[in-house]
Amino acid sequence: MSLPIPDSTILLTLTAVGFGLISNLLTKRFVDLDAERRIKVEVNEFTKAMRDAVKSGNKQEQEKLKKKEPSIQQMRLKMSSARSKVALYTIVPFFAIYYLVLFLVGNVPVAYMPFYLPYICWTPPGASACQVLANGSTAMNSFGWYLISSFSFSGLLTKLLKTQT
Repeated sequence: MSLPIPDSTILLTLTAVGFGLISNLLTKRFVDLDAERRIKVEVNEFTKAMRDAVKSGNKQEQEKLKKKEPSIQQMRLKMSSARSKVALYTIVPFFAIYYLVLFLVGNVPVAYMPFYLPYICWTPPGASACQVLANGSTAMNSFGWYLISSFSFSGLLTKLLKTQT
């Protein structure tokens, strides 16, 4: 089964936006974002203080900060583990849906770009190089379009749902 360019492009874009939306909503639900923001501020203050102490050569301040370093490392671990849990639980369903969408789209070009990018351009079956049209534009494969869509909307969704720290 193969969908034509407008349908496949829209389906891949909606898939990328849907994954981003679900991921951000789960993050908002299961991650304590306020605590994460407080930890990030404290870690940044510690890093700046340590950098300033090393720069100025203040050995006494460095020793004092080194004693605090294990608790800072523990905070960093806590901060990253909460988001990792969300990613761990969503990655398998996301891959399953992604491959279902790829099956629906088929091996067709999904968009055209005015320049050449390796690995995201579409290579026709049996060909060894990307398809380049007469006007110099290159056909883009489904992975490339999904990647561009995902990157394009992830920052917007993160800001709209206030899941950034």
